[in-house]
Formats: sequence, structure tokens, C-alpha cells
Amino acid sequence: MSRSERIRVLLACPHNGLMEATEALADLDVFGFRWNKERGKVAPAPDERRFPYFIGSKLNLTSIGCIRDAIKASRPDIVHAFWGQPLAHAILATMGMKTPPRIVSFRGITRPLGLMDPGEWISYRHPRVAGHACASEAVRESLISSGMDPGKCHTTYECVVMPSRNEMDNCVPAIPGIPPDAFVVGTIATMRRIKGADLLLKAALRISQEHRDIYWLLIGKVEDREVERLAKHPLLRDRVVATGHRPDAVNLIRRADLFAMPSRAEGLCRALLEAMSVGVCPVVSDAGGMKEAVRHEIDGLVVPKENVGALAEAIDSLYQNETLRRDYAISARSRAEKTFSPAAVAERNLELYRKVMADLS
Repeated sequence: MSRSERIRVLLACPHNGLMEATEALADLDVFGFRWNKERGKVAPAPDERRFPYFIGSKLNLTSIGCIRDAIKASRPDIVHAFWGQPLAHAILATMGMKTPPRIVSFRGITRPLGLMDPGEWISYRHPRVAGHACASEAVRESLISSGMDPGKCHTTYECVVMPSRNEMDNCVPAIPGIPPDAFVVGTIATMRRIKGADLLLKAALRISQEHRDIYWLLIGKVEDREVERLAKHPLLRDRVVATGHRPDAVNLIRRADLFAMPSRAEGLCRALLEAMSVGVCPVVSDAGGMKEAVRHEIDGLVVPKENVGALAEAIDSLYQNETLRRDYAISARSRAEKTFSPAAVAERNLELYRKVMADLS
């Protein structure tokens, strides 16, 4: 296929901003869905390029029918499905078609594919999947280690919508429990053990006696009892602020001087990219794709995973060096815009689409 030929692409549940960025590419005709997570309800389609869709289980007949109807109406060359469920729906919807579209997946986690899991065989392991878009090189390596063809696995990265100039000019919000002049180390996550929030609070204990003006901001639901226990420690209980789930998490993290993500495993943390996009200096573990997003001593600091001492030292060093924090924050925002914006990811997806189509020749 020549580079000048237009490719018809049906996007199933793309990440925020990616639909619009893909539509802006001159080489594509783009179709998509208006989807609804509410069980049993199909969202209406707003125009001829958006089709109704309901995300049910991988074997949900309504969901499969929605995808099949959309394929018949739009006649795409490629269906790009961004979750496991729509990927399975696309595979099952194309069964029996004389000339089915090529199917592309998106994989965002480093967990190996299950060999005995039937759900994997009607999604990522299905031979009809012509390409895998990977959220990071670490995700790509995990797919290959699970037996996927390396030629089908391509690192396109996760994307983040960059805030507008007006949004960046808005006042940084005050957070109850945190003094206006406090130094804030924040994180955003559903705090399960894999996210390492317990490691962050253990690091906090190491430096809290020396630096009593540091506050620790936990944004997201806490599902780790160790985190709950550590937050009640006498040295921390007055300086740990846990907000629970907040839809305005990205705006809140602007109050932080540092963003910490000490995950034990990670594909590529979207919360990290969001923090970088609003210009917060990152400190991350080297788990998965985070060391790809944050270049050590360029965009922030990267420490070995599960190393509390190294994490505490990194936070302490940045606490004491405002100039370095500012330089890293500026670099992190620039990297988010150049590498992880929807426009940048859409361009990488386009190269994957071209390869998938070329493989047909």
C-alpha cells in the first residue's frame, strides 16, 4: 500500500483526545463510537461517523452486534480496539465476514497474557489481531515474552491531553489540611499494593523528623491497609492528606511540588503523564514504562523500585533544590507535550496502520 492511499479506521473506545487527533491526520478516514458503560443501555449515535455502542462482557451479544453494525456501515480497513472487551467484540463481530477488517489492539499493562485464559484467546491472543499498539516498550516486551509475534508489537505509548493555557493560568487550588506555604509531595492512584503508596509513606517517615513542613497528598481511593496504617503514624498523621477519589485530581496535583509514583509494576502510568503535563516535577520508580517517560536527571528522578532509601533520598534532594525542581518540571511538561500528546500518539498509530495494511500486500 502506498503512503498516499487513505485508510479507513474504526476506533473503539480510544483514550481522551485521541479520536480528535486521529481525525486531524490527512491520511485517514476515521469512524468511532458513542459508548455507554451503563448495563443494557446503548448510547445514541450523534452523527454518521459515530455509532452506538454498549461495553458489556467479552461475550455480550449486544456489544458484538454494535461493532458488527458499525463495521457494515463504515467499511473500515482497520478496527483499533483500546480495551479487552471491545477487542473481543471486534474479533467476534468479524467472524464469517468475507473481507473482514484488520484488527489492532492496545495493551497498557505489563502483566503477562494468560495461556489458559479463554478470554485472552478471544482478544489479545487471537490470530486475527494484526498488530498490538503498546503503551510502553515495557508493555511490548511483556507481550513478546507471552509469545506474541515481535513484528506485530509496536510501542505507540499512552497519551495525555495537555491542559490549555487558560487552564494553566488558573489559580492553583487550596487543599484543606495543607498550609499555603507547605512543601507538598503528591500522588494520584487507586492505592493498591502494586502502586507503592506504602513505600512513599515509609520514605516520608525517614525524612519527616528533619523536614516538618512537608505534607503528603494522596489523591485516590485507598485500598491498601498498610497505607491506612502508615498514614496514622504519629510522625505523619497531621501531614498526610487523603482526598479519596477526585474527578479534579489533575487540577489538585498542581498544588504539589513533587509528584511521586513508586509503583512496583506499571505499564505507563497515566497519572504520571498528567502530572508532567501540568508541570509538576516527577520522582518515579523504574517499574515498567515509567523510566521511559521520565528521563533520569532530565525530566525528574528515577529510583529502583521498592527501594525506600533511594526514594527518600530523591525526595530530600529535590526538597532542598528549588532550581532543579523547576528545571525538571519544565522539561517534564515539554516531554509530555512532544512525546505523549494525542497528536504524537496518533502519528505513531498511523505508522502502525500503514504497516498492517502493507502486510496485506
